[in-house]
Amino acid sequence: MLNPFFQKINNKPIHVITFVAVVTFFWSLFIPKLEIDFSIEHLFSQSDPNVEKYFSFRNTFGREDNMMTIIYEPDDYLNKAVYSELENLLYDIKDLNGIKNVISIFSLSDLDTRAWIGNVNDDSIIWNRDTVLKKLKYIQSDPSIGTRVLSSNLKFGAMIISLNDEINNHKDRTELLEKIKSITKNTSVKWIYSGVSVLRSEYVKYMLRDNFIFLPPIAILLISILRFIFRNWLLVILPIITVLVSVVWLLGIMGMMGLEINIMTYIVPTLLFIIGISDAIHIQSRFIENLSRNPSDYEGAVFLTMAQMSKVIFLTSLTTSIGFLALTTTSIKIVQEFGIEIAIGVIIAWLVSILVVPSGILIFKNFGQQKEDQFSIILKWLSNTIPRKTWIFITIPLFISFVAIYKIKDISTDASLLDDLRPKNKLYHDLKLTEKYFGGVLPFEVLIKIKQNNDTEDIALIDEDILELVDRVEEQLKLHFKESRFFSINTLLQSFKRIRGEKDSIFSLQEIIDKIVDNQKSQGIKLISDDKKILRITGLIENKTSSNMDKIYVKLDSLAETFPDYISIEYTGTTVVALKTNDYLVNSLVNSLGIALLFISIIMAVLFRENSILFASLITNLVPICTVLGIISWLGISIRPPTAMTFSVALGIAVDDSLHFLLRFRKELKKGLNRVEAIQSTIINTGSALMVTTTVLVSGFSVLLLSSFLPTYQFGLLSATMIGVALLCDITLLPALCLVLPNQNQNR
Repeated sequence: MLNPFFQKINNKPIHVITFVAVVTFFWSLFIPKLEIDFSIEHLFSQSDPNVEKYFSFRNTFGREDNMMTIIYEPDDYLNKAVYSELENLLYDIKDLNGIKNVISIFSLSDLDTRAWIGNVNDDSIIWNRDTVLKKLKYIQSDPSIGTRVLSSNLKFGAMIISLNDEINNHKDRTELLEKIKSITKNTSVKWIYSGVSVLRSEYVKYMLRDNFIFLPPIAILLISILRFIFRNWLLVILPIITVLVSVVWLLGIMGMMGLEINIMTYIVPTLLFIIGISDAIHIQSRFIENLSRNPSDYEGAVFLTMAQMSKVIFLTSLTTSIGFLALTTTSIKIVQEFGIEIAIGVIIAWLVSILVVPSGILIFKNFGQQKEDQFSIILKWLSNTIPRKTWIFITIPLFISFVAIYKIKDISTDASLLDDLRPKNKLYHDLKLTEKYFGGVLPFEVLIKIKQNNDTEDIALIDEDILELVDRVEEQLKLHFKESRFFSINTLLQSFKRIRGEKDSIFSLQEIIDKIVDNQKSQGIKLISDDKKILRITGLIENKTSSNMDKIYVKLDSLAETFPDYISIEYTGTTVVALKTNDYLVNSLVNSLGIALLFISIIMAVLFRENSILFASLITNLVPICTVLGIISWLGISIRPPTAMTFSVALGIAVDDSLHFLLRFRKELKKGLNRVEAIQSTIINTGSALMVTTTVLVSGFSVLLLSSFLPTYQFGLLSATMIGVALLCDITLLPALCLVLPNQNQNR
């Protein structure tokens, strides 16, 4: 079907290259239109009831994930100069665009003169270290502010910065963080930048850095490998040009369609650069094989190569795409977009390969004498050994797989929100320090609500009984979050009574509540809904795994059962939704692996129409999956979205080698060779291309191991491992199975 097309390429290769160049330029014009949005909300499933609760909470109380905690560590925390600097810094930070509120050691001074520590720069004020120490201890003991702005040993202080909702997106948030860093960097104290807003900004930096920094070393590594294998610069340059053009086309299409670079799709260019090179290598390897038979007939070798390979590389591109398209079975939009985008990219890489590689070969015809490739010794040994020791090559992989299957039972799906950071990462260290001295950075919200019905319309939420329930909830929370600080209407009541002393007796509870509601603005936080039907208990908690959080939910639910019927407890916040989404996404991605296996099996069944071949291919591709799962268990890696996604992605890539091998094996049988001869010929002729492409893929994914961002690191590690194991199975287990399983179509 494609023969006339390739004949035209043979006749006008310069025209083809010109066409590719024009199309590439056209798509490049749309790349600047790509927007970057790393909002975590993109990961939320809109069908998840936890997400619905979260957005209802935000509509009532505003965002709770818009805080930065910047911690300072003075050499001498009683030094006058320290507080002079801090006071000046506070005003500079408050003046920045996008700052809603700043809570610091100076926040109480307007309400309580005993906490006054301002006007440090006034020379008329005598600085007394003992007096300042007493003031710091007094501030630290305040229920509403103290433990949030001063550590128990007084050696660390903190400013809690609330951002405006409109600035809490990637670009503006990151720019604001950089401005704060520039204000604080030339001071006498050490600064640590923490909080969920900082966490997200740093994650974005890691993602963007990984995408742009890793492309050059990947390109250099692939060029070096291709040069070592092919020893011809043309055969090095053509695959690199192919993937670069493919990346430009894909990004241009994304820009034209108004798609965004988000927390899932950020790795698409790097991923396509790695996997898109395989088609070009297979074409070149088959061309060298065909050219060796008649070194003077370049045109004939090119035409024969494309006639042989067009169907094969299309099928392998299709199976790879299916691995990615299986991700569209999730209900999370950006995961669907990731699957579709990289699937389209794989098809683009196929199209560009069949255009650029044969045309480039025809334009530059000086290949010189090709020496025996680097893998020939290994392949010749395998071709001679496998027919003689067939069962050894079957038994060993299956035994390893069975051991791995046994180990799978120990795999954990438990995860926490800080699992994306490696322990040696500075941000990880800073977050742990924040946990130690200030309770944590992850938002957690508990709501005490009056159930909305006709019988509860006149019930006031704020009374002594309700406040007692708030106390009970806080006591339960403190049992599980021993270092965390929680903030509620009761906290403000305690602070108010502390400041007012006996004077509070002249006010009724409702009057005190009204004053507290008015003062909420100065705290930068809303604790009571406008209709006074919902009370909020908010806190920044230490890092917890999803299983630990589930236990806490059970305890809160049990506590709620002891409350009056018209009172309910609800827990929400970014932490709750993110962990629930993590669990949902893992389950969804595991399902997508099953769907990918099903569709790939259907393609294999339609293509080969032979049960033994289908069985051999399934076993061959299940062994790498089981082996990698065993490795995950052995290394103690939890199944999280990045690790779960690896299997669908790597499966689609790994199946390509099986297809190449089986299609060549069937072709050798049709030539009249017996089964042993066909296997030997397939190993020698196809094995080389398989080893080259796998070497390139494993090397490309291995570069991702340099990332300090754990999802990228684990994705690279597991992908490289699974693809490497898949190659070993394709050149050992698969030919061995083909020798022992009945071949129904041998005589057809």
